[in-house]
Amino acid sequence: MTDLTGRVAIVTGAAHGIGFGIAERLKRAGAELALADMDENALNDAAARLAAADRKPLTIVADLTDPDSAAAVTARASEHFGGIDILVNNAGIRVVSAFCEHSRDDWQRTLEVNLTAPFLLAQAVIPSMLRRGKGKIINITSVAAELGFKNRIAYNVSKAGLTMLTKSIALELGGQGIRCNAVAPGVIETPLNSHYFTDPAFTQVIVDATPTGSWGAPPDIGSAVAFLASDEADFINGATLLVDGGWSAGKGY
Repeated sequence: MTDLTGRVAIVTGAAHGIGFGIAERLKRAGAELALADMDENALNDAAARLAAADRKPLTIVADLTDPDSAAAVTARASEHFGGIDILVNNAGIRVVSAFCEHSRDDWQRTLEVNLTAPFLLAQAVIPSMLRRGKGKIINITSVAAELGFKNRIAYNVSKAGLTMLTKSIALELGGQGIRCNAVAPGVIETPLNSHYFTDPAFTQVIVDATPTGSWGAPPDIGSAVAFLASDEADFINGATLLVDGGWSAGKGY
């Protein structure tokens, strides 16, 4: 089993869905957790569900559209735990709107949360990682970074940018013990989108388009993140791991 005992991990967007699945898997591997989210009630509930008798996650309420939030999140986590070993940039938003109707505000907010915040958070955690001699930054992108979805222009672009951010950090910091990789989820069922999966037409499209014949769940992403955060993945740098059941491998007729 992946061993992250003694490592400190920040997970953004940790209160729900994929973020919670990642936090849960990192906890099982032994990591200490700093959970960041803007939904305070859901964040406290997530922390309670993850708490052990002697290991309670740190919760940090943060709106990642605030440019000062990255420094605040990392400072709180570093002060509480004494340093940071792992950063998981999971928080993200998605606006569904036709290209010609996509507003500038929606475009800007999506880029701020999905791309600018990971950039700032990575900058903020790197000094702590350098002091500890190594660190892992894992960005949660999407298959939409490679194969765009209709009516999601800002989301598609932000995730493509996050892929290049991953490569750029890996290129510049790899020689100093920092490893930066990405996980690109495919179709993942979460509590927030589970209503879609009650539609037989929708689920049939997903099943037909995915070689495994199924869609994913948050623990699938959590396992990939835990691996990349571990020592077993030390020679992996600048890579994007597709976790999509083969959805992006190709399309039939």
